[in-house]
Amino acid sequence: MPTLDTQTQRLLNQINRFPHLQVLVIGDAILDSYLQGTATRLCREAPVPIVDVAGAEQVPGGAANTAANVASLGGETYFLSVIGEDTAGDQLCITLKERGVRLEGLVRSPQRQTLAKQRLLAEHQLLVRFDQGSTEAISTQLEHQLIKQLDRFIPTCDAVIISDYGYGILTPKIIAALQQLQARYPYILVADSKRLQTYASLHVTAVKPNYDEAVGLIGLPRLTGSQRVAQMTRRGQEVLAVTGADVATITLDRDGALIFIKDEEIVREPTRTYANPAPSTYATGAGDTYVATLALALASGADPHGAASLAAKATAVTTTEAGTTCCNLLALRRALMEGNKRITDQAELVSVVAQHRAAGQRIVFTNGCFDILHSGHVTCLEQAKALGNVLIVGVNTDDSIRQLKGPSRPVNALADRLTVLAALGCVNYVVPFADRAPRELIRLIRPDVYAKGGDYTRQSLPETPLIEEQGGEVVILPYVGDRSTTTLIQQIRATSGEQ
Repeated sequence: MPTLDTQTQRLLNQINRFPHLQVLVIGDAILDSYLQGTATRLCREAPVPIVDVAGAEQVPGGAANTAANVASLGGETYFLSVIGEDTAGDQLCITLKERGVRLEGLVRSPQRQTLAKQRLLAEHQLLVRFDQGSTEAISTQLEHQLIKQLDRFIPTCDAVIISDYGYGILTPKIIAALQQLQARYPYILVADSKRLQTYASLHVTAVKPNYDEAVGLIGLPRLTGSQRVAQMTRRGQEVLAVTGADVATITLDRDGALIFIKDEEIVREPTRTYANPAPSTYATGAGDTYVATLALALASGADPHGAASLAAKATAVTTTEAGTTCCNLLALRRALMEGNKRITDQAELVSVVAQHRAAGQRIVFTNGCFDILHSGHVTCLEQAKALGNVLIVGVNTDDSIRQLKGPSRPVNALADRLTVLAALGCVNYVVPFADRAPRELIRLIRPDVYAKGGDYTRQSLPETPLIEEQGGEVVILPYVGDRSTTTLIQQIRATSGEQ
């Protein structure tokens, strides 16, 4: 069994391949709408709350959310579905384009009304949901249009995701067309549906039933709590037999997921837990995130266990946010590393910075030796973090400190200094550098703010021209008196001499 570091590096390498993958998502498109407000009064006409609506949000739902998640994770995403020529359809197209989903394969028809689910919430408590839109099977004409799009896009795709919500898109003719294409162009095929047995003839790579769907597939009674895990452990292989899939990941919400592979021992992937459990509304679309990540991971070459682990981590990210949400590549990378704040590779540093900047976050950079970390350092680092969203700390290597401070320094080796700095909550990343000054790091990071302690001035900093040339701002932090590493070392030596 490889070590955790080896596993993590392997999975990191695989998610780095996500942007090179083409994925087609076919299924039922939904526009999810959220009206959010407060309820402090009752209506006179009836004993119901009056909600003062403070905001509204419209996001992709259903198969559209699966496509949005693939795009958010870096995959080139083609979305095939049928929606109406209506306002809801217009809004759905806008939200998908904003998320980078390609819509050449999306069919719009006056015969259909776009599926829309509107939720009314008060303080994140769901009060009511209104559903509208076409749910009957699409017409023969629309089937032909979708099949033409399948013929067009599938030959170039690395993976196909079936996201079947049972609203009329995945008809027998569409499934037959998928079967023929699968025979001609073997690709990773992942299916998410309440009727997975319908896809058994397609030789699906992986299926993702939740617990209720799994027991329904194999005709078992529904149990509760830990009994579900024991029940599925005994009978889960039957899901593979019914669906014809090579892999089945049965998701059990708070109990994680069970991973079944033909002729292999079962593995359980635990769910991530939080000190404050998220409201149930935070789980909307979590299954879409799971299946999107699973498909990308399998297409990138991950084994089923690694793919399921990545899918579970991505899902954990989305369940910390309200509403139907997506997991992005940066969030997945950080969840995978879980507290590993060290960046030693320039390519990774550039990628991390680019994703934070794409998310609209303000990047702060500072640097130093941090030989013996003291309260002055901590105060300055906390003040630096307050200037933006992300704090990156450049740390001198041992050799560069010897050049700056003399042969007796550093007292603490680089690995120890990185570990201590990374333990601070205000620090997002630590990056070692071998030069006397961090000019190369500054060129790579292009920080919005360069922060330094009050023993410097803007004019005395040699980095000031470079920062300002790149459009950044130099901020001199308030000086913290009577706090320095040199003073501490002198005090230690004096104390040692007295003894």
